[in-house]
Amino acid sequence: MKSVAALKKKVLGRISPSASEAEAEKRFASRLKKILEGAGAEKVSFVGSAARDTGLKGDNDIDLFLQYPPELEKDYIVEKTFTYARKNIKADWIVRYAEHPYLQAKIGAFKVEVIPCFIAKPHEGIKSAVDRSPLHMDYLQKRLSLKQREDVRLLKQLLKNNGLYGAEIAVKGFSGLVCEYLTLNYRTFEGVVENSAKWRTPVRIDIEGTSEKQFTESLAIVDAIDRNRNAAAVTSEENVLRFIALCQAFASNPSEKFFFAKRKARTLAESKAAWKNRATQIALVEFPSPDVVEDILSPQLEKTRERAEKQLALDGFCALGAHSFTEKGKCFMLFEFASAEKPLVEKHFGPPAQDGKAVAKFLKGKKILRGPFIEGSKIVVETAGKKENAFEKLAELKTRAVKWGAASHLLSPLKKAIVRKNEGVFTPGAAQGLQDYFFKREPWW
Repeated sequence: MKSVAALKKKVLGRISPSASEAEAEKRFASRLKKILEGAGAEKVSFVGSAARDTGLKGDNDIDLFLQYPPELEKDYIVEKTFTYARKNIKADWIVRYAEHPYLQAKIGAFKVEVIPCFIAKPHEGIKSAVDRSPLHMDYLQKRLSLKQREDVRLLKQLLKNNGLYGAEIAVKGFSGLVCEYLTLNYRTFEGVVENSAKWRTPVRIDIEGTSEKQFTESLAIVDAIDRNRNAAAVTSEENVLRFIALCQAFASNPSEKFFFAKRKARTLAESKAAWKNRATQIALVEFPSPDVVEDILSPQLEKTRERAEKQLALDGFCALGAHSFTEKGKCFMLFEFASAEKPLVEKHFGPPAQDGKAVAKFLKGKKILRGPFIEGSKIVVETAGKKENAFEKLAELKTRAVKWGAASHLLSPLKKAIVRKNEGVFTPGAAQGLQDYFFKREPWW
């Protein structure tokens, strides 16, 4: 890979918080930390990318962890933290949920999160997943050099620009922690790119070299403070392969476009024109979003769409492609077909031709259009099929969602589903999802 020193410097100038911004954030975090020390926790820690100087410009996230002795109960530390924070830090606090509740508020320019957790030790049992965060802070703060912190920022921006950054279920990408571990393991941004371009799945990285556990994921990065945990477990195989392809493309021709590519916004009319050029049939199932957090909604919608696609295939409607998305309080599932009509001739494979009794039973009562004949080792007949189309079949989701395998939180909303077809699919409320489907392309190619 050619030298990227000048490129790195240019990109860092655009993505790094200024010295005054970073100082203001730390000063504000320190003030909040001092206030929260009165809550009775054994320790209050400022953690995350802002604390480690690996955050991107404009992130402005402040994560404060109140660490309590592990012998206490979760309900107790949550109540104690919430009561104290609400009383002593004036803000419009919102309760969010991970493994247990935490507080979130916008205070000035900063998004503040106050998270109760338990004191933990590396490689020992934990009571809550968030207990690891202060341990990650201690580990990385001691090991990341100033140059490596800059390289983490570059890696985050590369991933963010190409849709691969974030551990949310909707993204299944690379978390900030994974970016830091990769930079530590390969020493530099260039080292991450060059080595990742050569990956062949499954990939295993163990910085400390202390884990004997076998992981099943495509990318396993052994957590340096918990040798039995894969820090990259949420990263999907597809995104691991996308990252390999991205690194190969960057290594062959490094440029600023990999960090700041401008994607062309498409109009609804352009999406419609793209569909017409494909000469296909499309269906859009639209229904209200249930009142659940994104990390629950996203996988349930994806699972429901996958099961609907499978049911359609079983019924003789094989989709060319499918896509699920949410917009403005609504869920959408898009299906594209070469033809929405089911063939009027159905082919049936029977028992082995040499099994006379089974063949006779198979043929009994059938109204055969063609056959019987032998294909391979089996008896085959063709019969008249029932006239059906994919749009009518999808309408069954309103009344037979359980049979179709819809996820639990979507069962009730699906009763209000609307099935749009062809031209009727192109509604303003689904514009972004339609653009994402009809103009799907990896940004680096």
